[in-house]
Amino acid sequence: MKYYLIGLPGSGKSTIGRELAHELNFKFVDTDRLIEKKYGNISKIFNEHGESYFRDIETETLKGLMDLDDVVISCGGGIVEREINKEYMNGIVVYLDASLKEINSRLTNDSSRPLMATNSVMDLYKRRHQKYDSFKSFRIKNQIISKAIKDIKKETLKRCKKNKF
Repeated sequence: MKYYLIGLPGSGKSTIGRELAHELNFKFVDTDRLIEKKYGNISKIFNEHGESYFRDIETETLKGLMDLDDVVISCGGGIVEREINKEYMNGIVVYLDASLKEINSRLTNDSSRPLMATNSVMDLYKRRHQKYDSFKSFRIKNQIISKAIKDIKKETLKRCKKNKF
């Protein structure tokens, strides 16, 4: 089984992903950390090569994870900017939909997110919300980590029983 966590920057993908992976005894992969390990700082990639180049790298990174099993993958917030990425998500795609207020409080003074320097959370939400919806297997409104994990497991079980994957 494989989970892909999608959502806005600051929605809790990495934090919830790590905890979910631990609870399920799965591996945890963060696509942004993989990219940084191979190519360097994401903000620097954006500044030196542009968003399109970064999205190419992001797509290749995602594609390279298709053969993994028993894994929780935290995807970069912009993974939905390329429709082709949907084809490379061969698992359960969970849209973590945190409130804009919560996201703003999490991102205050975070300079490591290049698009947050030029876009407000509301701008990104307006641009990406429908895209997240089109990628998702289901959506989880998250505030508390333990509740989000419980909801993900519950929704997965419910859908497995109904063969909705």
